[in-house]
Amino acid sequence: MISQPITPFTAPSLIREGFNLLWHPQLRWLVMLPIAINILLFGAATWSAAAYLSSWLDWLINSVPDWLQWLVWIIWLLFGLLTLVIYGFTFTLLANVIGSPFYGIIAERVIAIERGDPQQIASTNAALYATAWRSFRRELQIIRYMLPRTIGVTLLTLLVSFVPLINIVAPLIAGSWAAWLLAIQYLDYPADSNRLMFDQVIQRAREQRVLSLSFGLSALVAAAIPVANLLLLPASVIGGTLLWQRAFGDANQHVMQH
Repeated sequence: MISQPITPFTAPSLIREGFNLLWHPQLRWLVMLPIAINILLFGAATWSAAAYLSSWLDWLINSVPDWLQWLVWIIWLLFGLLTLVIYGFTFTLLANVIGSPFYGIIAERVIAIERGDPQQIASTNAALYATAWRSFRRELQIIRYMLPRTIGVTLLTLLVSFVPLINIVAPLIAGSWAAWLLAIQYLDYPADSNRLMFDQVIQRAREQRVLSLSFGLSALVAAAIPVANLLLLPASVIGGTLLWQRAFGDANQHVMQH
């Protein structure tokens, strides 16, 4: 399949390309099942989070002294951005745990489609179960990588949030970290299909850090859009697989040998 070179400016378009592939006959059912599960789970979660955020922001603004009321709009903006980052990241983390058995199979099939070799698509129940179980175990490994580091970044973000002037970088810190983790997450599905170790995924993402962050930021924005994220999340899985095949795969890793 002929494709344009991937750059940090074009990487986000892979999610749109992934969205178009959602309806491919080999992928459709793998997309619909986790979406149905996530609708039930995150419909209630989104409603609860929105109600809590509204009450919390009202309390925060009422706590601001009169002489600082001019900062109210800044507070709304900062905490609104921070909330979107947290929501998008949390949604993605939990949805990927639920969908990981399906997403691993999706990645394998997208790789076969990208290579133009549909014969590589596994169809037996045993092969599907093996891929699903391997993907779920790999997801747990990713969580072990994410959690302790995310706790540290969260504490740093909270501390910075209470420092006047400097607190404007709080959403940037949280957003950059979340974008990095999502890039790792979505690159890992195709890397696992190619039997690469998780440490190798991180290494290759670091070698093309700007490209990784560009795609991860796009995935974060997609995950932060309520309702639409139900479709944009599997589209990001496909987009990450396309990114891996076109920019991170073995054919593109001659620099690894130097």
